[in-house]
Amino acid sequence: MKTKLAPLDAIRVETALARLPIHRLAKQGSISIELREGDERGAATLIWRVSHNSEHGQPGPLAYKTDTVVINRKLELAGRPAPELIRLGSLREIAEATGTGEGNIMLVKRALLQNAGAFITAKIKYRSADGREVELDANFTRYEVHFAGERLPDGRKADAVYLVLGATYRRILDTALSRPLDFTYLRALPPIAQRWYELASFTLFGALKHRRPTARLAYSEFCLHAPQARCTESGPMRKQMARVHAPHLESGYLADVTFEATTDREGRPDWMMAYTPGPKARAEYRAFTGKGRPVLLDVPPTPSRPEPEPKPTGLVLELVERGVTQAVAADLVRDFPEDRLRRQVEVVDWLRETKPKRVKDLGAYLADAIRKDFAPPAGFRSRAERAAAEATAQAEQDQQEQARQATARAQAERDRVRAYWEALPPERQAALEAEALDQADPADRAAYAAATAPPVRRMLQAGLRDAHIRRLLGLPAAD
Repeated sequence: MKTKLAPLDAIRVETALARLPIHRLAKQGSISIELREGDERGAATLIWRVSHNSEHGQPGPLAYKTDTVVINRKLELAGRPAPELIRLGSLREIAEATGTGEGNIMLVKRALLQNAGAFITAKIKYRSADGREVELDANFTRYEVHFAGERLPDGRKADAVYLVLGATYRRILDTALSRPLDFTYLRALPPIAQRWYELASFTLFGALKHRRPTARLAYSEFCLHAPQARCTESGPMRKQMARVHAPHLESGYLADVTFEATTDREGRPDWMMAYTPGPKARAEYRAFTGKGRPVLLDVPPTPSRPEPEPKPTGLVLELVERGVTQAVAADLVRDFPEDRLRRQVEVVDWLRETKPKRVKDLGAYLADAIRKDFAPPAGFRSRAERAAAEATAQAEQDQQEQARQATARAQAERDRVRAYWEALPPERQAALEAEALDQADPADRAAYAAATAPPVRRMLQAGLRDAHIRRLLGLPAAD
């Protein structure tokens, strides 16, 4: 049996800027917001960059909620053409509308200042309401904000919070296409899930329109336009997106989500996310596209889901990742000292790396090893021992390499000295030997003068000559 819901609270949102990010949706930190696309020749076809005011900070989750829940609603009610002046209401009213709490008016004020200080550099194209392709190439802010008691452009003293819309922003609002969203649903979502709804509703409505079973969205594209940090491994990516998808699966907007591994244009790991529209998405599509019908949602009740098991953390998570069930892992962490658990985890990791076929059920083996405190298997070396051995081997390898390089340098120097000598004509060779003897250390000259055997004199003379050539070439003295 289907459940009749209250009339759909539709809000129409412009499509020109809605898919491009302005806000950081993570609660902390900062994220660079910069998109650039080019053609085959490297010429820019899209540029989108958002910088923020250093005093008020980057627009965050509350600034996003204020934009999408309060300001967009006011813009829709104002109609088109968009007026220059928009009255938002008091800070307390805005705080209540965004779910911030009436007492947190200073947070709302800061969020409004963050939005007003977001400076946009854009080179984009968008489809206008009359079907034309419009090119926007501009540097602008969307609006300025005035608080109660401040003077408005017309000279009046503001009795509430007002926005003064910039000319570029008003032109976009007046010309861009718009699309409907369920305002009640949008307002109840956390920021990152709300951003997904704004972006993915494009593709879900397209799939429903063309009777395709699923809508597809690349993970990399969502990260770029949300924006959110991009993972490069499947496990962290799935955990990250599970938080985004959970409210939409719970509400019935989505019936299923699957992931297909792929790569992006630069060869980096990526995933294609395939979405099966749920009953809520289908009901929205019927309501928004039905002509001459009241905007009602006709949604079958979503079966209740059991409360999800709390996600493991710390040592429990480490045991779970190695095959121990979460309940058993929690008991082991509670009943045994941490050093025993970490010692057995290290042994299991070593077995997994060096003897993967020895243990068939890694989780069961680890749990038993912790309970019985197994002795390390033959050949086991701890991470610290392996690291020390690797450091020693590396040091020996470095010493050998240094010795090889020193030998090579010495040979190269000897080759230079020999080449210099052999390139001299006989008369210059004789003169150089005389110079070498004249400039030699007195003790070396005395040794040469005292030598009587011809082979010894020739050896000493060659040594004095080579030392003199080294000085001429700027080479160090031979060892």
